[in-house]
Amino acid sequence: MSDKQGFSAGIGRWAGSAEVYSGEGRFLGNGADTRHVQDMGDGRIRIDVSFVGPFKAAGHYFIRDYGDYRVYEGPINVGYAETLGTGLVDANAYWAAVGLTQRFFLMVLPDGNTQLSLALMSRGEQLIYTVVGQNDRVPDSDTAPPPSLISGTSYDFQNDPTAGRDSMYLHRSGTWSGELTLLDGDKQPQGTTHYREGISQTSADELSVAVEGSGFATSAGQYHLKTNGWQAWTPPGEIVGSYNLCGGRALSGTFHHLNDNLRVWRREVVAHDGTQKGVVHIWYKGGERVGIQYGLLEFVP
Repeated sequence: MSDKQGFSAGIGRWAGSAEVYSGEGRFLGNGADTRHVQDMGDGRIRIDVSFVGPFKAAGHYFIRDYGDYRVYEGPINVGYAETLGTGLVDANAYWAAVGLTQRFFLMVLPDGNTQLSLALMSRGEQLIYTVVGQNDRVPDSDTAPPPSLISGTSYDFQNDPTAGRDSMYLHRSGTWSGELTLLDGDKQPQGTTHYREGISQTSADELSVAVEGSGFATSAGQYHLKTNGWQAWTPPGEIVGSYNLCGGRALSGTFHHLNDNLRVWRREVVAHDGTQKGVVHIWYKGGERVGIQYGLLEFVP
């Protein structure tokens, strides 16, 4: 699959406000995030980045295009990224200025002017920060739009699992649904699936989840979750696993579908207004990647 569309989808100026959480999911503060993405015309993209928040980093790096993957050539960011689709990359990188390893996805939404991202920043295997991002494209002739912020302090929100919101976006009773793109383990297209995830909040700390349209699991997609607002986990069953939460708006975790001998690494980010979420699910059998499903889902209460 070609990476050219993925590259062109991100060219331009982007600005937004990220939310930064500790490794335990505690809100630490917002980060002002600006990027200028330029096509150098020689197969490389230059990214000038400035991030100021609970941690800070500023500088530039180059991305070189090798078709369906990219290499981050530094100096501020080095690593490797797969292009999964138009405007979607999944990267593993290292930011030497802050000494942190990054697992990262960035998705340009269908409007072409909004990016959702999730960065898991670790030192060794210890998760230090999770950065939940939403950036808007800024015309060269315009100034950056005011960021979407919830007024308050990290001191007040650090013990609030919603980070100041009126609900846990990912745990509201309702339905997430939409078309997800399917790829096999080699990233070859396998069509689409209509994905539906129904959530019922059965008590303050328990949920019932029913999934239809998973592209790779054949077993029934129904399971229960217990949650404390910072994590969610299943009791024993045919589908088992857990994830960590950030502000009730982002999650990352692994589920095992025992009847299919498959596990899926799920990463999901809800937009600021709570109506859409970008999902990237990568399926494995043992250590072998067998499939990928990704896309944008809409929420109906």
